[in-house]
Amino acid sequence: MKLISRTAAVALVISLPMALGACGGGSKPSKADVKAGYIKSVKKSGGAESAKIPDSLYTKMADCVFDKTYNDLSSDTLNKFKDGNANEKTKIKSSDKDKLTSASTSCQTKLANDFKNVG
Repeated sequence: MKLISRTAAVALVISLPMALGACGGGSKPSKADVKAGYIKSVKKSGGAESAKIPDSLYTKMADCVFDKTYNDLSSDTLNKFKDGNANEKTKIKSSDKDKLTSASTSCQTKLANDFKNVG
């Protein structure tokens, strides 16, 4: 049962950036604000399972994803994350989605052992 819970939590954390879709605009927010908003979004959409994941792991995932993508993402996409309201219904540009998908996959592999210890 723990494996299922961990797998569901990992899937949620990993898939959120891939599922997001682009509107909005404005200037590019700070990387710290984007990471904080990403964590807020993931926690909000994760339900009870998200409570089992330590904040340090959310931070590691946000650091990994946005350290890889921040400079290459549009301000529209970054502002969606910064606002902390990003979810699977949020629209982002296809090119940004591809970059987030690639980074998320890489980060999932990099943090796999950390996620195994959750639960």
